[in-house]
Amino acid sequence: MRKRILDRFKVGYRMKFLTHRNLLVMFINTLPIIFAFTHLLNEMEMGIFLFSIFLLVYYNTPDVLNNWKQPKTSNIYFLLRAMWQGETTLKQAFWPFFMFANAVLFYADYRVMNVTYTIASWKTVHLMLLLPVIWWTTSVWRCSTHCSHRLYSGAARTVTLYMFVEYFLRFIISTKFPNTFFDCRLLTIEFGDCL
Repeated sequence: MRKRILDRFKVGYRMKFLTHRNLLVMFINTLPIIFAFTHLLNEMEMGIFLFSIFLLVYYNTPDVLNNWKQPKTSNIYFLLRAMWQGETTLKQAFWPFFMFANAVLFYADYRVMNVTYTIASWKTVHLMLLLPVIWWTTSVWRCSTHCSHRLYSGAARTVTLYMFVEYFLRFIISTKFPNTFFDCRLLTIEFGDCL
């Protein structure tokens, strides 16, 4: 009984680390702009929306496979293929690309804040990252039964969907509210995008 309680605590602690630290990076620029400069959603509605996505995904997540054995991969090509086919652990499929995608989005936002990226350059970075995000989502959903707890599966699947919510919010900001994120006074060549 005590071991089960400790295991649940460890799962809850890891889940708390996953959601609070790493999701903050994903929504670090979009949510403050949406909350402060638009009337699209407030904090409570966005929290309910994101939590309802998690609940829907969690209750539709299949059980974890306990007797699954990972096949050996000899190089990066076979590893990527194994991720696509759902033959690796969830940890291998989820974390590397999650960190890479957040670093790319953070860097693109950093360049916009320093007025070294135009709106078109910012949108190009997002478009180049879209197909890898689709690949990552498919890989994570296929590998989600290869972890230690069902909560990890549901959380990883939910985070992939949150990435698409992030993309949608970024699209809204760039098309409907560009003055809130881009310094349109300095973008003389791209000034038409700010209207």
